[in-house]
Amino acid sequence: MCQVGWRGAVAVKMRKSPSSCLSALRAELKSLRALDARTQAQISGDLAGPRLSAAQVSFLTEGVFFAAFRAYEQFVRNVFLLYCCGSQASGRRKVKSFLVPRSIEHAESLLKASRPFLDWASPDELIRRSESCLKDGYPIRGVLQGNLDALRAMKVIRNHIAHLSGESLQQFRKQLRAHFGSIPLRVPPPGSFLLLSPPHDSSTYYLSYYIDVIDSVAGEVV
Repeated sequence: MCQVGWRGAVAVKMRKSPSSCLSALRAELKSLRALDARTQAQISGDLAGPRLSAAQVSFLTEGVFFAAFRAYEQFVRNVFLLYCCGSQASGRRKVKSFLVPRSIEHAESLLKASRPFLDWASPDELIRRSESCLKDGYPIRGVLQGNLDALRAMKVIRNHIAHLSGESLQQFRKQLRAHFGSIPLRVPPPGSFLLLSPPHDSSTYYLSYYIDVIDSVAGEVV
């Protein structure tokens, strides 16, 4: 087992075990669900106070989604590095790392090679990385493969919220086409889209569904 720790200032907090990573993620998701519930109560008028405008609702919804996806990225980064350093998933078959790093810092350095940063948002990139670093990609690959559509869609929405670029808009328009069957004449902001019900379940909305997916994926990975 390599040393868990960092020298110097760190932007991302590292946990000591996959289970502690999961606990931290679920605590964050619980807080974000509560924030979203408050927003929904204000939308419906069940909560005292001024009604929110459409722009305010969209902004708050985007904020909750972005925070949830950022927490997911931090979680998957941490557990991946822990597995590369020899940590084990609870109650599962043995995780076998092809890397022999001296520390968490060294593990991330090996993964980076000459790249300036590692992409933890792309499920396809994570699957390829798990196949290269962990025997049979276990326990990362199978879980991500089983949730590819949702994870890919979340990355598209995350990128458009973060960048609002021409490229991110092009990908977001594809997401709209997949939902509506065609691209609306007026492209809604990501926050408005996240409040729509997915075609497979009219009882929920995308934001809630995506948070549930993150929770489920994380639980299966650990």
